[in-house]
Formats: sequence, structure tokens, C-alpha cells
Amino acid sequence: MSELADHGPRIAAALRGSIAAQPQRDAVGAAHDMLAVAESLAEHGCLSLEDLRQREFAAGSGPALLVGVLPFGLTTPFDRPRIRRDAYRCAAATGADEGTTLVCVAAALVVADLMRFDPMTTAVRVRQSLLEDAPMALLDRISLLDPQTELAGIEIDIDVDPGAALQAALSVVHWTGGTGVAAVLARLGEAGRGDVGTLAAALAGAAAGECDVPVEGPLADRIDSAAEALSRPPAGSSR
Repeated sequence: MSELADHGPRIAAALRGSIAAQPQRDAVGAAHDMLAVAESLAEHGCLSLEDLRQREFAAGSGPALLVGVLPFGLTTPFDRPRIRRDAYRCAAATGADEGTTLVCVAAALVVADLMRFDPMTTAVRVRQSLLEDAPMALLDRISLLDPQTELAGIEIDIDVDPGAALQAALSVVHWTGGTGVAAVLARLGEAGRGDVGTLAAALAGAAAGECDVPVEGPLADRIDSAAEALSRPPAGSSR
């Protein structure tokens, strides 16, 4: 059995949150990439790069890639070596540079820890996990921004800098007290319309354990199916 009593609901809430942040929920975007990775993991029980290569993905680079690797943290939140290995391999397979790949690893660790810890504790734990491997520039990003920070003022950075995007997303979850997806999207405002909003909404769903923005129809069915499968005991290794 899962070591989290509400593991399945938290996975579903993260997936729903990412979809809820999309302006057009039937459009192809980072949230749908996240769902595709989750469905691949659910089908194969582990990372299958061969299967992922057969699927169509919208995210090319930057902050959008962070959303796509979140299922690795959601699926095995207690297995940090596996999260790091699989998130790294998945990001590297897209052609991402080393810096972006390491931020992807950090994002997967962040969502894993948010299922059990508050954002401040999560930042400390993830920073400690990457202390020996990540450059100081990334380690500095694994921290919380001051609540008075105007995200509109750093919008250019968060749109192109994966590290800044992760810092902003985790900070907004902290600022809103983990109250849910709706509060995070409201706090982000215009900045929540892009990949940063999708990332923040997914993190908020994982932290809250539910998504308070309705997601219905075929996408909801796919999310529930993937979440149920991913909350079962995982396979032993990736391939």
C-alpha cells in the first residue's frame, strides 16, 4: 500500500490543478504534457523513455519542462534517488541543458515534499538534497520570496528562467497558506496565465490534497484513472 493515506487524491489534485490553470483546457500545453507523463508511468509502472518518445508533447524548453516532470515526484514521494534519476533522465531526453535539467529534478523533489511538508520545510529539504550537485545559482532559487514581491516585476525572468519559475511557484503556495489552487491563481494574476501558473497550481493541488477549481469531462476521467494507478505500489526500477 502507499505510505500516504491520501496519495491518490493528492496526485489527482496536482494534475487537476495544472489543467485548471490552462486558459483553454482542451488546448495542448504543459499541463497536458504532465498528464501524458503520468499516464505513461501508470501504464508501464516506471519511466519508459521509449514510450514517452511516442507521445506528442508541447513543452519545448524552460519553465514548461518543470511541469512535465512532476509525476515522478508525485508517484514515489519517499524514493528520492528514484525521483532524481527519473526526472533527470526525462528532462535530459528532451534536449534540455544541464541547468534546466537540474531545476527539473528540484521541481520533482519539491512536489514530492509538498505532499507531506509545508513550503518552507520543503525548500530546506530540497536545497539540502541538492547541496552537493547543484550550482549556487540554483540553490539560491530554492528559497521563498518575500510576500511583498510583485511578480509582475519579474515576469520576464519567470517566463524564461526555470529556476525563477520554480521559486515563484513555491513562494505563491507559501503566501496563500496552502489553501488551494484557486487562491494561488488569484494571487498570481496575469503571471498565472502561463507555465508558471500551471506549475504553481500543480504544486498547490499536491499541497492541499484537493483542487478547488472544477475540472470535468474526459480529462477528469483520465486524471482519476492515472492517479489511481500511480498510487499503487510502484515497480522496482525504470527502464
